[in-house]
Amino acid sequence: MVNWKDIPKIDAHIHLMPEDVIQANSGHGYVFIDHGSVDDYKKIMEKYNIDLAFVMPFNDPYMLSMDFKVETVHSNMLAMVQKMPLKLRCFADVDIRKNINETINELDKVIARDEFIGIKLHPSNAGYPIDGCYYEKIIEYASKKDILVEIHSYPKEHLQDDVCSPSRIKNVLKKYPNVRLSIAHLGGFQVEDLYGLNAYFNFSAILPDYVNRFGIKRTNEILRLIGVDKLVFATDFPDSRCLKPKEIYDKYFEILNEMDFSLEEAENICRNNALKMIDKI
Repeated sequence: MVNWKDIPKIDAHIHLMPEDVIQANSGHGYVFIDHGSVDDYKKIMEKYNIDLAFVMPFNDPYMLSMDFKVETVHSNMLAMVQKMPLKLRCFADVDIRKNINETINELDKVIARDEFIGIKLHPSNAGYPIDGCYYEKIIEYASKKDILVEIHSYPKEHLQDDVCSPSRIKNVLKKYPNVRLSIAHLGGFQVEDLYGLNAYFNFSAILPDYVNRFGIKRTNEILRLIGVDKLVFATDFPDSRCLKPKEIYDKYFEILNEMDFSLEEAENICRNNALKMIDKI
């Protein structure tokens, strides 16, 4: 049996918060505030053999800044990464309220920095479809510049045309088949619609939800149907629909330890696929 906790790994999808946002919102029981400190996460990285983590924005500037501006979000994310420059990287944010030309100019500025390794698009938080014209212009830009794009995809199960549904992601890929793409949360419970797509897939947030619904064996089968060469380890720490923050990593390893992946496959999922995704190997 493979011990996933002991494998050096990259968590390709986490959330951390700036100190001023934590101070302004502490005491209210918000999971991102209570468990989003960079200093606290450093201890978690040491405990669980996490060599590198990718910090995600929300496409909602109210979450990561006190003046609610995407430019400040980027400054705050840069400052968080620079607290652990060898351990953290981040994705650029998007505020769809801004003129698209202003957004592209801002992306040009931040993507030029090594700390920023891609662009995060979160249709659900923005309340805007991933195949809408605003996001399409960003994906076109990223495709031309060979910039990694990560798309949040955990749609409402009964809505096949939810803003982040696989059906809409497929519309994007029809127009931009060569975009370097990561799909977060495996498309939720619409995962079967993503089989065979030219993308990387991280199982942040969704892994324990699948096990609760389908059990270990079927979840194992789903991951293999996606493709071991496309799977990327990620948790969405500190967020989860069914786990407390302190339970997340232990539960992930407990689940993965019961699956049939070889050590080589586990090492690829934990680290090598993420490095390929960000074009580092």
